[in-house]
Order: sequence, then C-alpha cells, then structure tokens
Amino acid sequence: MEKNLKELQPLNEDKFFEEFEPLEEDARRERLQNIIKERNDILDSNRKLFGRAKEAEGFKQDEDGNWIKTIEKKPEAKKTDKSDDKLLERFNKLARKTAGVVEDDEVEFFNKWKKDNGYENIDDDEVVIGKKGFQTEFADFRTAKANLAATSNIKGEKGELGVKNTPEYWIAKATKGADGKPVFPEETPPELFPAILAKLGENEPGANKGKLKFHNT
Repeated sequence: MEKNLKELQPLNEDKFFEEFEPLEEDARRERLQNIIKERNDILDSNRKLFGRAKEAEGFKQDEDGNWIKTIEKKPEAKKTDKSDDKLLERFNKLARKTAGVVEDDEVEFFNKWKKDNGYENIDDDEVVIGKKGFQTEFADFRTAKANLAATSNIKGEKGELGVKNTPEYWIAKATKGADGKPVFPEETPPELFPAILAKLGENEPGANKGKLKFHNT
C-alpha cells in the first residue's frame, strides 16, 4: 500500500496519511480511486496540452507515439508574368496588321465591333478577326472610307459645298441596313437621290433594285 501511495505523489504526504489511516477499508478504497482518477485526469489534460503545443510547432505523432516534424508544402504563389501579356499584345498587333486593321479609326472600329458582338472577353484578336461577320463589315467600312477619301480629293477644286453635292460623298456617308441595303443620312439632299441610285448602279449592278432607305423620306 505504501508503494502505491508513493507513486501517487500527493502534494502533502503527511496530511494525506493523517486523513487516510483512520478511514475504513471501503472509504480508503474510494479515497484511492478518487486520487487515481484525479491524477489520470491531470495527466490526460497535460498530454492534450503538450500535443497541441507540438502540433503548433509543426510536429505530428506517429503510430508509436513519437513526435515527427512535418514539412508543410506551401502553395506556390501565382505568377503574374507580364512578359506573357506583352507577347500576347505583340501577336494581336501582328494579327490586326495582317488583316489591315492599322489606322486609328480601323482599330477603333475593330474594338467597337468586338464589344458590340460580345467578344470583348476574348484575348486573342486573331479569333475575332477570323469571324465572317467582322470580315464583311470591315470590308464595307474600308470601302466607305476609301470612297470618302476619293471625294475629299475634289474639295480643292469645288470646295466643301461642291463635295457635298456629289453622289460619291453621300454614298461614302451611307451605312448598311439590316437588309444589307445602304441607309443614307437624314441630311442627304433629295435632288441627289436619282444620281445616287445611278452611281450605285454603275458600281454595283443590281444594288439600286428595291427601295433604298433615306432618313428624310
């Protein structure tokens, strides 16, 4: 009995024996069980606290109860490689140049078409340039641009008023309607309607068939 009590290591052995010896056998047994339970609870609590401290230090307990240092792999930081963005911009610029999208107004037309048709999230401009709808509308845009440039050459001879009195000027100002036919601006002079129709017939046979749209008619 004395050996077991020594293993318990009570805080005050003298006081413990003074209280323990007068007790009956059942009371002694109950007293020892309470002390053992209290001791085991303290040991269990200490083990848990120790385990938490070791885990916080990066250790993990194996099946044999040994604490082993674990090496945690840190996730690689996402690289924001600006060189990739620059390379993509160079490819896009080359794709636009190959397609003839060079001048500022042509680039502006491309960016607007890209946004209006829902392709603004596509980073590869070559994909957008390959769309049949873009190729058709860009060709119309360049034709109108060329016509306007051609009529502008007359400006020095006839002046601004003379340029506006030519069918070529208003044909260059026209846009394409949903039905594919030219739509002329509201300020198109009515007296030029016949000349415009005749000019369209010369440039594109059959283009003047059907009703054209003039905003002031």
